[in-house]
Amino acid sequence: MAPWFRARLRASCALWFGMSALTGCVATSDAVKRTTATNIELTPQSGSSGQGLAVGSGGGASGPEGGAPSGPSSSRLVARPLGTVTGAASGFWEYLPPHYGNGARYPLLVFWHGLGENGDGSRSSLQKVTENGPPRLQKEDNWPEDRRFVVLSPQHPGNNCPSSSEIDAFMRFAIAHYDVDLRRVYLTGLSCGAIGSWNYLADHHDELVAAAVLVCGDGRSAFAKAGCALGRLPIWALHGELDPTVSAAGSIEPMTGLNACNPAPLEAKLTIYPGVGHDSWTQTYDLSAGNDVYGWLLSHQKP
Repeated sequence: MAPWFRARLRASCALWFGMSALTGCVATSDAVKRTTATNIELTPQSGSSGQGLAVGSGGGASGPEGGAPSGPSSSRLVARPLGTVTGAASGFWEYLPPHYGNGARYPLLVFWHGLGENGDGSRSSLQKVTENGPPRLQKEDNWPEDRRFVVLSPQHPGNNCPSSSEIDAFMRFAIAHYDVDLRRVYLTGLSCGAIGSWNYLADHHDELVAAAVLVCGDGRSAFAKAGCALGRLPIWALHGELDPTVSAAGSIEPMTGLNACNPAPLEAKLTIYPGVGHDSWTQTYDLSAGNDVYGWLLSHQKP
């Protein structure tokens, strides 16, 4: 059996036996300045020797080849419905980069969707999660092979935003069940998913996460709770200036507060898209606004 296939089995089928059945505003100083959008040119880091708990190990020597095959990103995007993977309290989409399973450890990106994509985690309901963000790009084969994250996109149930505890549980599941470099664990979310992510960071700061990209979320309650402790990890908040659903103040106020902290935050970056409403995520995740959020994430890692 090929190592990459065995890695996937360990994240699902093999585990089955244990079951019973938010441009223009960049805040890098004490004041928030409105500017024009700029393109961030960063070189992703490659290779890893990070330590972590991983069930989905390829078992072979680390190297540039082996593991999951190359090909369209959709060929490595797999639905994991609720109840099919032991330890996962959410149904989720799993994207594995080419060569995953070759013994190397990879950066992890966990994406939390918006309210409209909430669902029960069933195979049919999970289809909604692919309507936006990284899983949409992966489904449409617009995710390049050299963007070598393991990307997990869980589905939140109910009629509200994911809780801090729900996000924490999924993060811990992910690092325990995949070949993850613990220095490079990243969090992103849009709208309700970003609100939940803000709240998670207020509780857990840099405990697991090396950097976060939060799109059209509301971090005011998170900053009120955690204050300057949020500055322990780099955060990039992006938001539409005219968002009628989640006010841009939800990003502007906490980021302004962070940049007024002493000591200064590691990085508190704010981008406001002029004239844009709630959907600030499409141009963020597909990079059409010129903001390389993926390269920025990879430029940050834990010691």
